[in-house]
Amino acid sequence: MESSERTIISRMTTSKNILIMQTGGWIGDMILLTPALRALRKQFPEARMCMLINPLVRDLMERNPYLHEIIVYDKRGDQRGIRGLRRMAEELKAKQFDTVVILHPTSVRSAILAFMAGIPERVGADLPGRGPFLTTKAKRRTSIHEVQRYLDIVSPITGVEHSGELEFWGIDRGDEEFVKHALAGHTGPVVGINPFTTCPSKRWPVERFAAVADLLFRRYGARVLLTGGPDDAGLGDEIIERMSSEPVNLIGRTNLWQLGALIRRCDLYITCDSGPMHMSAAVNTPTAAIFGPTDPIRHGPYGEGHAVVRKDVPCSPCYERKCKTYDCMNAVHVEDVMAAVEERL
Repeated sequence: MESSERTIISRMTTSKNILIMQTGGWIGDMILLTPALRALRKQFPEARMCMLINPLVRDLMERNPYLHEIIVYDKRGDQRGIRGLRRMAEELKAKQFDTVVILHPTSVRSAILAFMAGIPERVGADLPGRGPFLTTKAKRRTSIHEVQRYLDIVSPITGVEHSGELEFWGIDRGDEEFVKHALAGHTGPVVGINPFTTCPSKRWPVERFAAVADLLFRRYGARVLLTGGPDDAGLGDEIIERMSSEPVNLIGRTNLWQLGALIRRCDLYITCDSGPMHMSAAVNTPTAAIFGPTDPIRHGPYGEGHAVVRKDVPCSPCYERKCKTYDCMNAVHVEDVMAAVEERL
């Protein structure tokens, strides 16, 4: 540890009221940043830790074991604009935080908000435009996984020797009973398939998911579970119509913790780049992840025993939400996915 890092850690040993900010993150981001929260809790075991988040992850983060309180910032809704920013700054100022850690990867607004709230110690990645609003700037590394990037941000005040092991919290006995009922009477391998993701550019063709599901049944006698949210029901119906075997259709029929319990029971989980992919890695289920427009070095399933299925195309990774050709996803064929399956079943 460098002397400057020791000085920062020493200066912050009295931190008792810590705010963590990540108002741009979705479910996958919340799972990936949990090792950083764990590192903060280890360094400051007596501190009160609160987190500022967007409304979409409220239910999930209310069960996070490292947080005492969550604060919702609806910056695209009721709290949008300068007026909403000022109101949130006043709310945070009233809570008298002594330290803020900004985990958002790109937001300058988060640093401005922390400054407006008058929080004395402000820690974040050293990004263009943030400098004047931070008191401690974390070094930036490129081409590393998001788990490590989050740990890099907290490292000036926690040190660097912290595990990146993922966690998925909150599964209870009722969720386990749900899984037992869903799989009643089946003794073969269980394979979950998540064909859905928020970005159209990350979707794999539905007919190929259907073909994979049928091959899983024919080659391995697998019980195939289709998972997804309520908005995915239409695409799910398309997959089922193309299948000759019958899956267990759980699309839109689980909450987050039931989904986590289902994935944990699976022998394999096949998915696009998505929040459930990170849930799968967090519950230590072998995961075959189909990648196209995003970089698996940064966003792939974290940990051992997983596979990334992708093909090199000149334009990938591009991080575009939509695409005219979808070359990167169309380049992945059914047997490419089955090759990853065969290594894990």
